[in-house]
Amino acid sequence: MKKLLNLAVLLLLAAPAAALEISGVNPAEVKGAAKADFAFSGVTLKNVAWEKGAVVMPVTDNKGKKYNDIKLLSKGLYARFEACFKNGCAPAKPGAAPKVKISAPKALKSPARVANAELTFDGELLVVVGVMASKKEEGAFWVAFPRDLEFTDPALKSAVESAVIAAWTKKK
Repeated sequence: MKKLLNLAVLLLLAAPAAALEISGVNPAEVKGAAKADFAFSGVTLKNVAWEKGAVVMPVTDNKGKKYNDIKLLSKGLYARFEACFKNGCAPAKPGAAPKVKISAPKALKSPARVANAELTFDGELLVVVGVMASKKEEGAFWVAFPRDLEFTDPALKSAVESAVIAAWTKKK
């Protein structure tokens, strides 16, 4: 029995820490709220809704078309959102900035939005961003983020923008 207990403790200690810990919520009393903004280290996700007993991610509406450009990839993050809406939540201390992985950009036929790239934050949250051709400077690009994703760490935002543009110019 003691060996099993030691093994269980060892496995718990060896398990990776939960990624994307919620470090802030607006409104502070999220229990029972219809919508809330959730802050993580360096990033805030706005307008996450609680509808009919389910967590609903924000949707971008552009010229009558709806785009699901923010998606949950893990049941763990969904469960953390759900727990906050049902029971309220005590935010964790901000930790390290999330690890961001960038997929290869996919070219589009638009002259303005030339490509889409997918960003994954700690493997739990997927965000689709646009690579936009600059109208002011030929051959220059900038990154369009969904309205409901806000970077609170300017260095993280700059690093992500640079990596997305580098991935696009490398592919091109």
